[in-house]
Amino acid sequence: MKKKLWFASFFIILISIIVYWFYFSKPISFPTNEQLVAEMNSVFPEATASIIQDTIPIDERHVLAPFISKGDDYGLSYWVWKNHKWKVVSIDTKGKPMLWKLNINDPSSLYFVWNIHPKDQLSSIHFYLIRDRGYHITQGIEHYNPRVQMEERVSLQEKSYGLMELPDDWVKFMNAYNKVESAKQSPERDMYFGWIPYDQTDKGIFPENSVNGTSYSNGEVGLEYVMILNKGDIEIPR
Repeated sequence: MKKKLWFASFFIILISIIVYWFYFSKPISFPTNEQLVAEMNSVFPEATASIIQDTIPIDERHVLAPFISKGDDYGLSYWVWKNHKWKVVSIDTKGKPMLWKLNINDPSSLYFVWNIHPKDQLSSIHFYLIRDRGYHITQGIEHYNPRVQMEERVSLQEKSYGLMELPDDWVKFMNAYNKVESAKQSPERDMYFGWIPYDQTDKGIFPENSVNGTSYSNGEVGLEYVMILNKGDIEIPR
């Protein structure tokens, strides 16, 4: 009996070690640029990745790797430590801004990411969080929601690529907004993100070299498209 109990205890401990190693162990060193390129072109040949511009850790389990393809496209690859290995979970051959959601329920874990082609000659990107104004009547009670418009400017003078954590005031607003909307029977979902690209003369332009690419995803990444806006979409305070 004691021998059986010993074997059972040993088996449970062994399984626990294996589960921890496979699911919860800390990441090992990130792959080399050559390994990244090989992995990307293996899982998504259309990427034709050639040069890794940088590897940008968001936390110990998430890394953004902007790259240049053999066809001179500027793209983005998203890497996650999972099941005891680094995996490329998504690849975009163009580097238009996207929102990477590490935790969809936590606004503080959302990041804008981008890699703009130098041919577009952008000087800056202006990111926006917008909640449209609205009016409705519920059970005879009138409700008016004022417009919310938050802006954050990012310079592209030094690098074509980058990431930006949501500002603290954006996070506070989103937490309050999500709390109110989750309590409603019919959430309005009238909040969205957008961006406007500006050239060297501070003129809003369309970055044709940084959009309309192809992409790969294994379904294990939270990415949200960020709407490109026009100056006419933005309200200027009087």
